[in-house]
Order: sequence, then C-alpha cells, then structure tokens
Amino acid sequence: MSKESGVSLIESLLVVVVVGMLVFLLASIPNSLMLITKSKHVSLAREIAVKQIEDKRTINYTNLVNDSSPINDTRLNLLPQGNGTVAVEDCSPSVCTNGEHIKQVTVTVHWQENSLQTITLKTMIGEGGINQ
Repeated sequence: MSKESGVSLIESLLVVVVVGMLVFLLASIPNSLMLITKSKHVSLAREIAVKQIEDKRTINYTNLVNDSSPINDTRLNLLPQGNGTVAVEDCSPSVCTNGEHIKQVTVTVHWQENSLQTITLKTMIGEGGINQ
C-alpha cells in the first residue's frame, strides 16, 4: 500500500470558491455602508420635513402668512451641509378654481452626499381644516 500525500482537485476547488466568496463579501461592504448611510439621511430629511408640516398645521389658517423661511431644526446638523426652507403661498388659481381659502405649504430639505440631495414635501392647509 502506498500512501499518497497532497491536495486533491476537489479540495483545491473548494478553497478557491471559499476565497472567492470572501473577496466578494469584503468588496461589497463599503457599498453597503454607503447605502445604509444614504438611507439614514433620506429618512432623517423626511422626518424633518414632516415635522415642519405638522408645525404649520397647528397654526390657524388666518395666521398663516405667505413667506419663505429657513428651517430651524437641530437635526439638520446631522445631515452633511444640511439646510431647508418652508414656503407658504396662496393656492394656485388652477387648483383652487372656486376661490377656496387654501394655502400651499412646501417644505424642502437639502444636503450634500456625493451630490446635492433634496426632499420636497407639499401640502394644502385650508380654512376650517384640521385644527381650525
């Protein structure tokens, strides 16, 4: 009986497959982390915008003044170069065709993440609406 020592072809292929899988997994980690960060930023920007809309809805319609103002939310500091605006304007005549007393509120949040990212939410607030 002779003893053969060495590595079989199957063992070699298994090693190559395992090393290939490890390389693939390690190569995809940076991209995964980038996507997770981007998702967190988008979620935070939406939360900030929704909060601004909720704040405007608590104001009586007669006290809503047409203007554009910056967002003052400390969470904007968590977004890279984060800033935003809240704009209140009368409803467009093409939308409010019967002279309804409605204001359009537009909240825009910007931040820099490889390129400029923007979230914009719009809503209508009417006389006699929610909290009126």
